[in-house]
Amino acid sequence: MERRLSPPPDARRFTAGGAYWRQRGALARSRERILALFHAVDEPGNDMVLYQWVQLLALALDYAPDLVIELGRGHGNSTCMFTEAINQLGPQGRSVVSLCLSDAWETRTVPRIAPVVPPGWLAPLDVRRCDILRLDYAPLVATARRVLVFWDAHGFDIAECVLGEILPLVAHKEHLVVMHDLTDARYCGPYFRHYGERGLWKGANDWSGPQLCLGPVNSCVEQAVAIVDFTSRNDLTLHSADESIRADIGGDPGRCTVMAEVLGEDFFSLYAHWFYFSLNERAEPATFTFPRYQWAKSWEAGLA
Repeated sequence: MERRLSPPPDARRFTAGGAYWRQRGALARSRERILALFHAVDEPGNDMVLYQWVQLLALALDYAPDLVIELGRGHGNSTCMFTEAINQLGPQGRSVVSLCLSDAWETRTVPRIAPVVPPGWLAPLDVRRCDILRLDYAPLVATARRVLVFWDAHGFDIAECVLGEILPLVAHKEHLVVMHDLTDARYCGPYFRHYGERGLWKGANDWSGPQLCLGPVNSCVEQAVAIVDFTSRNDLTLHSADESIRADIGGDPGRCTVMAEVLGEDFFSLYAHWFYFSLNERAEPATFTFPRYQWAKSWEAGLA
């Protein structure tokens, strides 16, 4: 389907590297809280490494959304990170809505982070145990002005929901979509490009198996196929955080020195392993094409 949309007149372009650089002071001041939360979550599968935690916190602080939609929560690394960002920005009128089927946040993580956060810290967070595919997103985004979508749940059905249901609802608003679990193979060595003993990737979220390379994007999840397809059809830039951080910081030895001194080697890295994009990048009115999404509507009809 095609819809003619105009980006908001004050839409700004954000870069991962620029945010990392501009927010270095805030990150340094947050060191104790960041480390306390990171170690409290203690994700068994190491879902998000520390420097990614810091980079994404910088992006959230710099972008300053009034609504964060977290698709996929797991044990809650990104949940904690976005909630910390909203608290630093000032929670009045801002919220994090976290969607996931897992109960690990309530049963495991909340008791672990309770001793390290102040009273009221969880107030901006709306945690929902639900099927992402069955949610009505229109009321959720209706009053939001600037939306950050963290797309960390996988599968083609989820991708169709994000691209065909959520994006049309936020396209006329300021928005940013951030994706974890995608690597820029240009900066990460031959392992991410060579087959080795692995066969072809055949569409499964299998972290121990084959990998998919689409241009610079290397991944083990279906999300990679869907987002390269979508951004190609709509002539949008799929931004690599690795590339941005190197462009804004890595190419300047002085900036690298400052970042290492201010943040420390554990908080500063030129590696990222995440991508982002926005329909707002177009300054002129544009016609966007979105995949049809009717999974939830068909499911609801079946209940009638």
